[in-house]
Order: sequence, then C-alpha cells, then structure tokens
Amino acid sequence: MVAFRAVAMACALAGVGLVVRAQAPAPDPRLTIADVEKVSGVSGVKQVAQGSMTGAGGALNFTGPDGKLILMVNFATASLYDGARKNQIVFHALVPDVGDEAFDAPPGTMQYVLYVKKGAKAVSLTSFLSTTRPYAPKLTMDQLKALARVVLARL
Repeated sequence: MVAFRAVAMACALAGVGLVVRAQAPAPDPRLTIADVEKVSGVSGVKQVAQGSMTGAGGALNFTGPDGKLILMVNFATASLYDGARKNQIVFHALVPDVGDEAFDAPPGTMQYVLYVKKGAKAVSLTSFLSTTRPYAPKLTMDQLKALARVVLARL
C-alpha cells in the first residue's frame, strides 16, 4: 500500500494522468464579451486565450456560440500603424470618423480588417470570415468601427 501511494504521489507530481484545462483569459476592460455581443448582435460570445486555437493570434480573441472565431483584436503603437498604412499589400482605403486616422484592409473587393490610430497608440480589429459560400466577414465594417470606438474610449 505504501508503494502504491508513493507511485501515485510521484505520478501526481510529474503530471502523469492529470487533465490540464486552459483557463479562460482574464476579461480585458478595453473590450468585453458584452461589448462584442451588443455590437454584433450575437449571443453566447466567449473570449479565448491567444494561441488556444488555430487563428487566435490576437491580444483579444472572441468566438461565437459555435466555438468558431469571430473577432481578433491587437494593440500596437502609432508607428506600427503608420508602417501598415504605407504597405500596399495591407492598405485599402482611409476610413473617416474613427480615431485620429483609420483604414480598412486588405485591398480587393472584401475588407475585414480595420486599423485605427489614436495618439501614440493603435489597434487593429479583424473579423473572421464565414466558412461557407458566399464567404463574407462575420462582422461588418460598421460593426468593426463601432467596436473600435469602444476600444478607443478605453485606451
């Protein structure tokens, strides 16, 4: 019996047989689940940690009730924004009335990223695309602008 307990303790300390669950990320006051639900009209939104699933590369990542990503948000400096703005592979067109300056991306017929600058800070909001035809952003540019305004007010 003592040997069994010793093996069980060694296994526990080594992590053998333990189930490790990823904790939900701490809420971020710059953009909350409630904000995303209100602007998108989607109920059952969840925040997932960066790197916790394919595509969740943002500082903030949100999924819909189906568990699929709908929104990724990244925070940066104004100089990174300025560099992206000059990049012809990224820049599509200026977007008025959001932050100090904003533009949408990518070039072409479908834009699903909004880059915004406010003072020395910048933010990008990326809508994920539907996985069925016709492919379209899960969030409209108007919804991305509304979410950007929420974030900018809290920077």
